[in-house]
Amino acid sequence: MLELFLGLLSDGKKMGKKKLNDMQSIEMQLWVFVMAIALEQFKWEGLPKEIKPYNLEKVLNLYGQAVIFKYDDSYLVTSCANSNRLNIYNEPCEVKPIAMNGMSFNNVYVNTTISGEGLKEKNAVLIKNNWTSTPTYFLLKPFIEHLVFIWQSKGINAGLSRLKAVIHSNKSLASTLQSQIKNVIGSQELIPVISDKTNVLKEIEKLDFNVEYTPDVYWEDFDKTLSTICQILGVTTNVSQGKKERLIVSEVESNDELTTIAEDTRLTYRKQACDEIKELFGLDVSVENKQPDIKPTNPNEEFDPEGEPTDEE
Repeated sequence: MLELFLGLLSDGKKMGKKKLNDMQSIEMQLWVFVMAIALEQFKWEGLPKEIKPYNLEKVLNLYGQAVIFKYDDSYLVTSCANSNRLNIYNEPCEVKPIAMNGMSFNNVYVNTTISGEGLKEKNAVLIKNNWTSTPTYFLLKPFIEHLVFIWQSKGINAGLSRLKAVIHSNKSLASTLQSQIKNVIGSQELIPVISDKTNVLKEIEKLDFNVEYTPDVYWEDFDKTLSTICQILGVTTNVSQGKKERLIVSEVESNDELTTIAEDTRLTYRKQACDEIKELFGLDVSVENKQPDIKPTNPNEEFDPEGEPTDEE
C-alpha cells in the first residue's frame, strides 16, 4: 500500500493518459475504506492499558495472527513467526514475537510442550484471525482489485460516451494539431489524432462511437462486490440488493446465515483467545461484534430528507 501511495503521488505530477489512469485508480482509498470496516468490526473490553484494540486488530488483519505475552511488567501484542515445533494438531508450540517496527523478542510458548529440555509451560496466548491464520488483507485482495477494475471501466465507459471525433493528420503535424485542440477545448483526450502511418485508418469507418453511458450498471456491480467483501468479513449489509423486500424470504435468510458464519470464523478465535488470556494472565478480556449495518452506496436510491426510508423502500 505504501508503494502504491508513493507511486500515485509521483505520477500525479504528470500530464496525459497516465495521469488520467491514476485518477481512475482508487485502490489505496478502497483499502483504507475496507480495512477501516475490518478494524472497527469488533469491540474489545478489558485489555491491558498498554494494548490498544485497534493495534491488536491491525496485527490480526494484516498478519493473520497475534501473540500476547508479558515483557517485564507490561503486556505486549505483536505479530509472530511460528517455529517448527508443532503439536499433534499441527499448531505451533512456540512462536517468535516480531513487532511492527521490526523489533523481535525471545520465543514464547503458546502451547504446553515437552522438549529435550523438559516440560515448557505456556507463557503466551496466540490469537488467530481465522482458522487458517490468513490475513484479512489477502482474503480481500482479489475483490478490491475487482472494485478498482469496475471503477476504471466506469471511467472508460464515460470517456467513450463523450468521444466526439477522430481527426486524421500526417505524422509531422499530429503533435501540433493536438496542442491546438487542447488550447481550444481544454483537452486533447476527447479527439484522438490518427497519423497516416497507422493501420487504424483502415478501421475508422467500422468504428461505432455511439456508446451509451450506463453508470447504474457499474454501481450495481460495484455494490455487489462490496457486499461480497462485507459478507466475507461477517458484516451485515443490504448493499447488493438495495431494497430487501425485493428478495424472497429464503434468499434474505440465506444471505444472513452466510454472513453470520463468516463472522463466526473470525469472532470464534478471538473469543477462544479471551478465555486463554483469562486463564493464563487472570485478565477479564472479552470481545463482541459491533454489528454494523452497511447501506447501499448507489446514489440513485431514494431516501427521506430527514434520514428515514421512504414509503417506496
